[in-house]
Amino acid sequence: MGDNVQTTGNNGNNGFVRLYGYQSVVSLDGRGRFRLPDDLAAALHRALGAVRQSPASETSPAVFERLSFYFVPGPLERIFLYPTCNIRLAVQSFESPPPGLRPDVVRRARDYFYLRMRFVEADRQNRLVVPDGLRLHAGIDERVEQIALVAQNYWLALSRTELVEERTKDDWKAFEEASPDLLDPVYRGPGSATGAPPQPDQQP
Repeated sequence: MGDNVQTTGNNGNNGFVRLYGYQSVVSLDGRGRFRLPDDLAAALHRALGAVRQSPASETSPAVFERLSFYFVPGPLERIFLYPTCNIRLAVQSFESPPPGLRPDVVRRARDYFYLRMRFVEADRQNRLVVPDGLRLHAGIDERVEQIALVAQNYWLALSRTELVEERTKDDWKAFEEASPDLLDPVYRGPGSATGAPPQPDQQP
């Protein structure tokens, strides 16, 4: 079941494709392939067309001829699918990690990330093969016939369907806790950049 997918291409995003509002369950065939749903594939083509025309795009024109992704390991037994023009976001995260992370942990995580990374190009029917090493990472064995496909801003996420259901319950709790700070303009106060609630007036 898919929802309407919202994408943006060249709207001040520095040549990146952004993906919103899509969740579906797709079937795996005996070769570990799944087919991108038609509405998602069409939206991706539109967004990629905008990126192709962007002056900020650093991507070779050749990659726009057919849908292609970098499949990489994601946290929580997921596989992330980065459109080709977006992969530098993930690479930059490893090359310039946030402060506070131990260098040896970053190095080992980076090595694992590059070990599992695979470039996958869709065929003429918009089918993509899930690489074996990443199926192992996500616990998608030969008994798994369907997987969840979710749009998550700069990437798509693949995972076993039961994990999406479990995660949604936990994410809902986090949303209820954080959403007043993130979404409520009255709670945030005018001009608040951090989302912190306005401080009460000090009485003499």
